[in-house]
Amino acid sequence: MLALISIAMIVADLQFKAFAPIRPYLTWLVTPIQVVVSMPQKMLSWADMRLESREGLVAQNEELNAELLMLRGQLQRLTSLKAENVRLRELLDASQRVEEKIVMAEVIGFDQNAYSHKLLIDKGFSNGAYVGQPVLDATGVLGQVVETSAYTSRVLLIADASHFVPVQLARTGFRSVLRGTGDLKRMELMSVPHTADIKKGDILTTSGLDERFPSGYPVGVVRGVQHIPGKSYADVDVVPLAQLGRSRHVMLIERPTTEEK
Repeated sequence: MLALISIAMIVADLQFKAFAPIRPYLTWLVTPIQVVVSMPQKMLSWADMRLESREGLVAQNEELNAELLMLRGQLQRLTSLKAENVRLRELLDASQRVEEKIVMAEVIGFDQNAYSHKLLIDKGFSNGAYVGQPVLDATGVLGQVVETSAYTSRVLLIADASHFVPVQLARTGFRSVLRGTGDLKRMELMSVPHTADIKKGDILTTSGLDERFPSGYPVGVVRGVQHIPGKSYADVDVVPLAQLGRSRHVMLIERPTTEEK
């Protein structure tokens, strides 16, 4: 019966437009049903869109993180190159102030322990390096060559406990010997009388008395002077001026021969 009634209503509407006057009112009843029926599809579409959007954001975030990491790596490299460029400029300026012949070298190894402080450089006796040769960096005396091979050499740092450098006070000319302590940031000035005119901030340079280190090269700066009652000499702490353990490029100083002198 319902099927026959439905067919009859469809035919009546098509042939005679029987329901045309009331069709706008019937849509009020149909619209909520349509909304309810279409709701699951809309929700699925919304969920798919949100999922795709989230996946896109995650992928974009990963891509941006990778790019940021790469840029940070490049920035670190640029910073390193900039610092190296500054050091090379300082070394070049220092080499222009050196009167003796020099050989440029690069530090390729660093041997530091409780008993020895040595550098390995990329110049050997085939490049003119020899045992006892003075070594400088851009800021001061670094040490001396103690062992050579064909293409490499070992440099004993002035802060090593077995190293001694004859020095003089740039301000007064007072002469003494600077001894390493095994600490890269501290050396001791030996046999300084309590009456000696020496104070914090004084610069010590090589005196040239050992005929190994040419005179006039900066070695260290006085950090402190202590006068302890009962001691024969004053305690004078000195900070090396060279970048011990941090210099990458150094200069080997060639002593002048007898003819050159």
